[in-house]
Amino acid sequence: MAIKASRVDVDASVLMGHLHDYALVLGKELGEVVRDQAGFFCMDLAKHTFPQPKGGMDKGLSSDAKKMGLENVSKSINKIFKPLDQASKKEVAAIDRYDVFKWWSKGDDQPTIGRKQRWTVFKSMNTGGRAIPFIDKGDLSSMESIHTKLRKNKGHGGLVDYARKAKNAFGIVRDQKTIDKFVKQKQKGVGSLKSAYWFAADKISAKKVTAPAWVKHSSGSQYAIGIDNIMKAMMPEATVGNTIGLLSTPRGIVNRAIKDRAYAMRNAIAYELNKQKTPLWQACAKGQTTHTSKYF
Repeated sequence: MAIKASRVDVDASVLMGHLHDYALVLGKELGEVVRDQAGFFCMDLAKHTFPQPKGGMDKGLSSDAKKMGLENVSKSINKIFKPLDQASKKEVAAIDRYDVFKWWSKGDDQPTIGRKQRWTVFKSMNTGGRAIPFIDKGDLSSMESIHTKLRKNKGHGGLVDYARKAKNAFGIVRDQKTIDKFVKQKQKGVGSLKSAYWFAADKISAKKVTAPAWVKHSSGSQYAIGIDNIMKAMMPEATVGNTIGLLSTPRGIVNRAIKDRAYAMRNAIAYELNKQKTPLWQACAKGQTTHTSKYF
């Protein structure tokens, strides 16, 4: 009977045992295996890091993932900001600026009274609105400040829950063009969290790792952790990660990546043993599958 890998939950200690068995069965140096698998593990983490479309891990580095990231940026920004021409009367009154009122009411024909007088009457009739910051044309820095405060993970994640569920905007912008310009600016950062893992793999010289261009975003390099101790005698090791830490990589994502990497190695072990026509009991007897046999 052919050996088949089972998809099961494993922890980090079991993953270490997989590295040992993988090296023995495939006839590779343990240091070489550690380097390659640490690099692949980085990309497993990148695949599980948002944006991730429907389809699971295999879609995490796809063009669909990038498209989702771009769409998420646009949706979140257009949710928390709205152009002045969409502001309500109470919102305009709460801003309490005559110049804003003039821009908002431009073209409004009420010849019976002057605009200044209309402004006074307008405010008295539209009290009780929530004060919302007003952002003038081209003021992207003010938008950046508001947007960052409303994002998870210290400004690196999606919108916080109360912003995502809010029915009202958090900033009124003079025109839609400024909002669109800010969207394009922020969309340039799509892939930066994933790319930290690409640069971590690069730091340990994991040459077999590949990724699409958008996941090699240069800004991700500042978050990358990659410490190469692979030539360490008797115990080769590599430390990889992301300095934003568990904020951007929740424990569940790490556990899924460990599970996926172990499963990939078991599949490779099973393929090699089947090719050699070596039964599992014999591989166990030889000590080749000491740490992995019970997962087949």
